[in-house]
Amino acid sequence: MNKMGNQVSVNNGINRDSVIDCNNNGRSAICVLEKFKSSIYGCVYFHQCSPYDITRIRFELNGTAGETHAIHIHEFGDVRDGCKSLGLHFNPFHKPHGSFLRKTVRHAGDLINNINFDERGIFVYEYEDPLISLFGDESIIGRSIVIHEGRDDEGQGVGYHQKESLISGNAGHRVQCGIIGVCKTLHF
Repeated sequence: MNKMGNQVSVNNGINRDSVIDCNNNGRSAICVLEKFKSSIYGCVYFHQCSPYDITRIRFELNGTAGETHAIHIHEFGDVRDGCKSLGLHFNPFHKPHGSFLRKTVRHAGDLINNINFDERGIFVYEYEDPLISLFGDESIIGRSIVIHEGRDDEGQGVGYHQKESLISGNAGHRVQCGIIGVCKTLHF
């Protein structure tokens, strides 16, 4: 494991300088978070070689230096009412909100919970997520990514905040969102 900003990068044997070795097979997806909507913008990339392989995810985001924001996959890609109409966290396995990095039970849509922008306002991070799929009924294609104004408490809220912690991580209002679509080419 190595540090990237305030996030711990779980390498899982990934050679970051190589292209995914699946002979250009599989599926790629992208979520473009547009600059004109928010001070947070960039892309989130996904690739899965087959329905039986783990999905690789790469974040390439820009924002305000030193800020931390919650990030999740939400259940719908319906932006008729902006970020408000995207539903709850994507949760096909009906689990409580949790954390990949803490290794707790979690929603598939919890991703890495938070993005931490460095002193230049950049967040680049790559990992493999066993709960994310680009195939079948649990595919994330057509769903959305939402960035919230606050930090995700990773399901660790106590007292008054405990109930909402296990639903949303007490992450606050939605400040940026985009739909996850099929990507023409693999980016990483």
